[in-house]
Amino acid sequence: MNKVLIPVDDSSNALMALKHAVNMYGNDRQTHFHICNVQPTLYTHIRKFLSKQTINEWQAERAQTAAKSASEFLEKAGANFSFTYVTGDKGEALRDEAQRLECNRIVIGTAKKNTLSRLFENSTTAKLLEISDIPVEVVTGKSLSTLERWGIPALGAGAATALMAAVID
Repeated sequence: MNKVLIPVDDSSNALMALKHAVNMYGNDRQTHFHICNVQPTLYTHIRKFLSKQTINEWQAERAQTAAKSASEFLEKAGANFSFTYVTGDKGEALRDEAQRLECNRIVIGTAKKNTLSRLFENSTTAKLLEISDIPVEVVTGKSLSTLERWGIPALGAGAATALMAAVID
């Protein structure tokens, strides 16, 4: 049986990866798609004011909302699928869930970004590629806007230059 884990949230990149996975692997009726949403771990000072049940209910509700369009798409496609949500660092949580579910591959969507942009962000895709023993298939979305492509890296480079200048002085 082919088992495919697809991280989902409410982004167009996640839905694009899901559509790609169904087109590539959905013809085989033995394929089972696991859609998974990752919820953040709440800080300790927030957790101490909320019950564990309240936190779990809140995270489950958010995860189901984030996976709604993916679930609807898979239902319409007539695909075999299940939904889970996990908490923690996105890359590690997805890898651990794929291992727990004994998946054959992970299909993840991401926006096209330049190298400098990726340098300054905490990319789930990069983390998965680094730590996963399960094959990770990356589906790229549309390109970034000009502001995102050049403005944000320029701001980051400017900040890095200012920081280095301050350290040298």
